[in-house]
Amino acid sequence: MNTATIDEIRVRCDGGGETLLLVPGSELGAGGQATVYPVPGRPDRVAKIYHDPAPEQELKLRRMIAHPPAGASAGGSGAGIFAWPLELLRGEDGGLVGFLLPRVDGRLRVFELYNPATRRERAPLFHHGLLHRAARNLAAAFDRLHEAGFVVGDVNESNILVGEDGRVVLIDTDSFQVRDPECGTVYRCPVGRPEFTPPELRERSFAETDRAPEHDRFGLGVLVFQMLMEGTHPFAGRFRGKGEPPSVQERIAAGHFPYARRTGVPLEPPRTAPPPEVLDPGVRELVRRCFEDGHRDPAARPHAAEWRDTLEAAEAALATCGRNEQHRYGAHLGDCPWCERARKLEGRDPFPSAAAVRSGEHRPVPARAPRRPAPAGAPRWQGPSAAPRPRFRAMAQAGARTLPAPLRNGWFLAALLVALVGTVTAALPPLSLALVAGGLTVLGRRTALSKQSTQWGLAFTMIFLGLGLALGDGPWNGTAGGRPEPSSPALELPPVPSADASSVAFAYAPEALDRLPILQDTAALLAAAALLSQEYVPDGEEPEFQLRFVLDSSGQAEMETVQLTPDPSYYAMDMFRTRLAWVRFRPGELGGRSVRTEMRVTLRGANGRVSPDFTSASWNPGMERVAPIIDVADAEVKPQLLNAGEVQALLAEMYPPLLRDAGITGQAHLKFVVDAGGAVDPGSIVVVSATHDGFAEASAVVVASMRFSPARVDGRAVPVLVQIPVSWTLEPD
Repeated sequence: MNTATIDEIRVRCDGGGETLLLVPGSELGAGGQATVYPVPGRPDRVAKIYHDPAPEQELKLRRMIAHPPAGASAGGSGAGIFAWPLELLRGEDGGLVGFLLPRVDGRLRVFELYNPATRRERAPLFHHGLLHRAARNLAAAFDRLHEAGFVVGDVNESNILVGEDGRVVLIDTDSFQVRDPECGTVYRCPVGRPEFTPPELRERSFAETDRAPEHDRFGLGVLVFQMLMEGTHPFAGRFRGKGEPPSVQERIAAGHFPYARRTGVPLEPPRTAPPPEVLDPGVRELVRRCFEDGHRDPAARPHAAEWRDTLEAAEAALATCGRNEQHRYGAHLGDCPWCERARKLEGRDPFPSAAAVRSGEHRPVPARAPRRPAPAGAPRWQGPSAAPRPRFRAMAQAGARTLPAPLRNGWFLAALLVALVGTVTAALPPLSLALVAGGLTVLGRRTALSKQSTQWGLAFTMIFLGLGLALGDGPWNGTAGGRPEPSSPALELPPVPSADASSVAFAYAPEALDRLPILQDTAALLAAAALLSQEYVPDGEEPEFQLRFVLDSSGQAEMETVQLTPDPSYYAMDMFRTRLAWVRFRPGELGGRSVRTEMRVTLRGANGRVSPDFTSASWNPGMERVAPIIDVADAEVKPQLLNAGEVQALLAEMYPPLLRDAGITGQAHLKFVVDAGGAVDPGSIVVVSATHDGFAEASAVVVASMRFSPARVDGRAVPVLVQIPVSWTLEPD
């Protein structure tokens, strides 16, 4: 495609009348409401340009500029704690188009630091003490906002940046709720994230609700908990009730806090979460007040100033581990919890030492056990076991009568029991089967088998009795003497219930929806699948995983429902869930409303890497169901690539290192939608084919960065479906 030249975006500063020229293709970021551009000649400023500013936006921004809270940054590298609006920007017609604000560089989003996987990659020396400090600074920022009469409203982990020293900067401040005390007008925050929303606002329209500081305090409590508990959401847990596990929003509404003191909560803390004892006792008390007392009385939630002071005291009380200087833990504990956690995670230290980071040991490749030839008829690939299998021991007591030598082997005996029970299962009624089990027990005693062998023999017996009752013919198994119907595949869904979705928690099968879910972040799903690659793709083998999870009505995977078949190890599953939490979908719809959907994804291993099967239309339905989108060949004016230079630079940056170093070149074919504004719809990106999976992942990232001139039909801009190759070549030495 050819590069077209278009004029700069010309805007005028409202204060001094200075004219700024913004360069298309240089965008620093874009969202549903605005795009952020660097300001040429002003490295300390950025310009946020709205796509379609609301009429009241100017009044809100004027109020914010005239009355900033203490700590609003004045520019530079973000010395303040808020990236606050500084000056209005107007277009050539004099209307509001956006505003200037400070540029903030050199920081990570808070979720990159409380997520142990991304922290190890991006900031491996950011220890638990710094997490306390960042949480303390975040609470101080909320306190200053509330004192000045502002409310965050849309509390979430994406709008908080953290420096290497634990200082925080809140961004996207123009979404805050602003009250004008002179006229009483409230400029509301119309959006919010369900997992940070308090129970009393669950059924409320944010655009019609005045929010209060106690609503922010719930979201602040969630963030503090995640920062100090390795990214665990306070309402995540293992469901122990009846029926399908409720979503996080439903748990928040019901007050089902798994760490609660009260009984009757049908949730247990996740196995992957640190024990709550790692929290300072004072912090634990604030957590309890926030999510237990605060559920009944929102005013009982701790104020931001209480969080600030308690977290400051908790950081001061941290001790340093004698085995690893990066392990900081509460002095109220008898031993270092991070050393124990590293052992549970099979050596993957959540806070690696400085020496381990210097040597690169903080990114270990799990060692593989020596491979043995598989027996004939065994599956081609088997996942590793997290623990050694128990072994039978046939032990004879002195003077006791014993079986012949072959029968003294526990495994031989188990095989004999299995064969015997399998033979009689199809023919004998349940009473006779019980007699067989009793006879086998007596046989064990007569042959002086150990207690352990007898227990294992009974275990195998009962297992195969159950199988026999399920599969054998006979009047007691419900088949009326006939052959049972073939069982459904393990990942098939139950029929969609006929009950009302508002009163019953269930997920729809994709086939039942009017509009299927669409993946909005191809690169994030590729990154999640890649976590399985190190441990689960033996050389020359091509394993296949079946991923199943429930997608909630906001487009997020519910972590408690995630299943992988075959099961990976504890650590791999923990890390996979952590990455999957950031994958976003456009939720499925039925009757015009978003609904929970059962998702099924095939993950295949090849060439040393696990990747999603992008050709499977059962989970990523493509664009046909979303119409009307025409093929690019039918457009009268074809889209032209505008940022070829940026794309070329990104190609060089994203070239997979292993393939580049090996001199491997290749190509990937992708299809995607270019919308009427010339932007690539990230949810439409589909990898059609690739010569290597590494090129598939990198190509998806490159395509998402492309900017086009709009396609046109009859003079109007239209969305089009584009399919292009992305070539990966190396310059000759």
